Amino acid sequence: LTKNEWAKHCQLNLAEKICANISHNNVPCWSKELLKLTSEGEKCCEMGCGTGQTSAYLAKHNRIMTSIDYSEDSILLINELAKYFNKRINTRLLDVTKELPFYENEFDTIFQCGLLEHFEKAERIALLKNWYRFSKRMISMIPNAMSLPYMIGKKIMEDNGTWEYGLELPQSSLREEFLVAGYSNIQEYTIGTKHALNFLPLHHHLRATIEKLLLDNYDLDNIGQGYLLVTIGIRKD
Repeated sequence: LTKNEWAKHCQLNLAEKICANISHNNVPCWSKELLKLTSEGEKCCEMGCGTGQTSAYLAKHNRIMTSIDYSEDSILLINELAKYFNKRINTRLLDVTKELPFYENEFDTIFQCGLLEHFEKAERIALLKNWYRFSKRMISMIPNAMSLPYMIGKKIMEDNGTWEYGLELPQSSLREEFLVAGYSNIQEYTIGTKHALNFLPLHHHLRATIEKLLLDNYDLDNIGQGYLLVTIGIRKD
């Protein structure tokens, strides 16, 4: 999507709703997972912060946040969230595909949630290499190509013209790309099977089946059905 197309997802009038959701811990699975994966006082940088909800949620829980986006609307929105929670977030209007003005090991963790899937494989590797020297750890969360509800729901929306997110290339693994970029100790798993149901029509038979499995306490994340593929890598040096 273009800057203007993305901007409609990051309007300033969303601030009140986002703040209310954060205050009531009503945030998506990826924000909660990143809270579990980080610690108070940790220096974190979000590449492509979008609405800023995850960055603001982590800042509220005392992570030291730097949040980057190339959209002015996104930066305005996250600054409003920071003001509401009286937390300092270092916002930067930057294109994360370009050279970045940070020093080596400036951050404990760099993460992206919903960015890398908009790039082809060679571009994803280039981005991971570009960010490599700035952080000890990289966390990636992108749509999971093995998630049946997400993949089928996405296809339905693409076919009926309601898909709003432009080119999105879900993946079943980024392990090879992390290795090529220089990371080691790579872990992968999936999260958010319940969230993946949001892509399916309300009365779709697959949605009903998965809802029943979740009610029966089947851990579908653990068998690769989560909406997001989580990949974590550590700098070799």
